[in-house]
Amino acid sequence: MKTKHWFIIIGIILAVVFGTLGLKMLFQPVDTVIKSVDMTYDVTDELLDADKAIYNYEWFKQQEADIRRLHQQEQNHQTAYDDYLAVLPEDKTDWDWQDKQELSRLRANVTAQQDMVNKAIEDYNASSSMVSRNIFKNNLPSNISRGLDAGSDLIFQ
Repeated sequence: MKTKHWFIIIGIILAVVFGTLGLKMLFQPVDTVIKSVDMTYDVTDELLDADKAIYNYEWFKQQEADIRRLHQQEQNHQTAYDDYLAVLPEDKTDWDWQDKQELSRLRANVTAQQDMVNKAIEDYNASSSMVSRNIFKNNLPSNISRGLDAGSDLIFQ
């Protein structure tokens, strides 16, 4: 008789375990649908918040202005380099150590400024390609690039 009670207890435990697994498997699709709907609302609330929309739009506006400013500084550095090079003797053997140092410094300024412009363009274009951010551009350029020459004007598309 005691053996029979143990079989009943083990049967009840197995029924609870397999019953729980069965219910879990039965309701898992429903849970997935509920989580999907909740996730959609969460994403919408997170992305389409008015403060975030304003922030993202202003970020794009500020980046565009920064890129224009950095590019103008690059052109100023290039002009300084070209002007200094123009006053040097044509024969490089006539250049003294200071001339070479100054020309090197001016060239480094141009290169550094080009790097800053390129980084700002890459950041803008990367954010522009993100679905969660590009919806806030509202008539701002989708892509910014340089012309064919490294020092040529920027192209705002």
